[in-house]
Amino acid sequence: MLGLLILSINVLLPGCSVLATEQSYGQLTVTEDLIRQEIIRLGGDWESGAKPTMVCFLGKKFESRHFEMLTHLPSVKFFHTDGCPIDQFAFACLSQVRQLERLDIKNCRLASKGISLLQANRELKELRFESVIVSDELIEEVGTIKHLNLVVFSDCKGMTHVQLKKLKIALPDAIVEADLP
Repeated sequence: MLGLLILSINVLLPGCSVLATEQSYGQLTVTEDLIRQEIIRLGGDWESGAKPTMVCFLGKKFESRHFEMLTHLPSVKFFHTDGCPIDQFAFACLSQVRQLERLDIKNCRLASKGISLLQANRELKELRFESVIVSDELIEEVGTIKHLNLVVFSDCKGMTHVQLKKLKIALPDAIVEADLP
C-alpha cells in the first residue's frame, strides 16, 4: 500500500518526489514529533483531523526535503518559513500547494533559481521576504509571478532602488514595497 502511495505521489508531483521513508516514533507520528519539538506549527486544531490552513517551518533543522510534506496539505493558505534553506525542490513542492495565498520567507537561504515555479499557484497573492539576501535573479523570478497583489522586502540585504523599480515594472498591478536606505 505504501509503495502504491509513493508511486502515485511521484506520478502526480513529478518535480517533487518522496525522499524520506516514514519514521516511527512509537505513538507519535513524524508531524506530531516535529510539532512537539517546535520545528513546525500547524494552524487550527490539527488533532481533530481538520486540514490546517496555516503552516510554519521554523529553524535550521528543516531541510529542503521536508517541504515534500506540504504536498499532502493542499488546503494550506498561509505558509511561513523562518531560517530554513529553500532550493528548487522546496519551490517545486510549494508550487503543488494550489490554495496557497500568502508566503512569508524569513531569514532563509534562498536558491538563486526556483521561485518562478510559484507561477502555478494562481491563488498566491502575497509574497513577503524578511532578512534574506536579494539577488538580481530573485527579482527576475519574482517578476514572472504576474498574479501577485503584494510583494514586500523587509530588512533584506542586497536590495537596490534599481531592483525595486525593475520589479514594479514587471508587476504593474502589484504593490511592491521595500525598506531601502
